Amino acid sequence: MEPQWESLRHAYGSAADIPMLLDRAETDLRRGHESGSTWFKLWSALCHQGDAYSASYAAVPSLVRLAEGQNYRANYDPLLLTACIELARLEGTGPELPGELAISYSVALKRGLELATEALTNVALDNDSVRAYRGCVAAFHGQSIAARNILDEDNDSAV
Repeated sequence: MEPQWESLRHAYGSAADIPMLLDRAETDLRRGHESGSTWFKLWSALCHQGDAYSASYAAVPSLVRLAEGQNYRANYDPLLLTACIELARLEGTGPELPGELAISYSVALKRGLELATEALTNVALDNDSVRAYRGCVAAFHGQSIAARNILDEDNDSAV
């Protein structure tokens, strides 16, 4: 069952625009750190400054489906955004997970764990990708402190 996006919220208000952004993300392969990319917009709306929203939880199954696609086998954005939404939920910086989204959310996290674990077997990954997928695995296992430590590694070494 498709979420009722108009009734969900993201960082900027109504989530009615999220289905369009998810559709665009299938072909906009620019990374999430690139201003103006679809992924930048998704990150800004769904996990703004580490906070999650009702639309964030509803988007997780679609994000994981994107991660399953051939275009995203070497791009961690869908899984990392999913992991950061889960971290926000675990750390209490998002609302309660609505009951009607709980099953699809849980199934998507389980599949996300499989995809992130599989991605780590790719010997051609760069350091950023390895860190992102390791952080995803920890988050999908519910290990918020470990995930946060892994994902913040680069920030600590820059000091």
